[in-house]
Amino acid sequence: MKKSLKRVKINYVNQGYSYVKCIKNDCFDWGGMAICDYCGEHMQGNIYLIFILGSAYCEKCFKDWTNRTKKYNDDLKLQNQRHIAWYKMHGFEILEE
Repeated sequence: MKKSLKRVKINYVNQGYSYVKCIKNDCFDWGGMAICDYCGEHMQGNIYLIFILGSAYCEKCFKDWTNRTKKYNDDLKLQNQRHIAWYKMHGFEILEE
């Protein structure tokens, strides 16, 4: 039996990069281990799935990343072409704005 997609809102950091806020069980559903791709710690609470990085970050690493990341128009162009399908591959249906 195929599992239905979890409906979520897509979010954007100030630089324009998209992310989906999720929880540990969502990571397990897509085959992840709920370990932050930046610091390597087990994640609890909110998890941030970030298309442009192809990564899931804990809250602390996500905040650090949003403070240091730069806006690159080529990255945003790629994001606009592919991010919805990528989030769908991770089990999310993106709600319309």
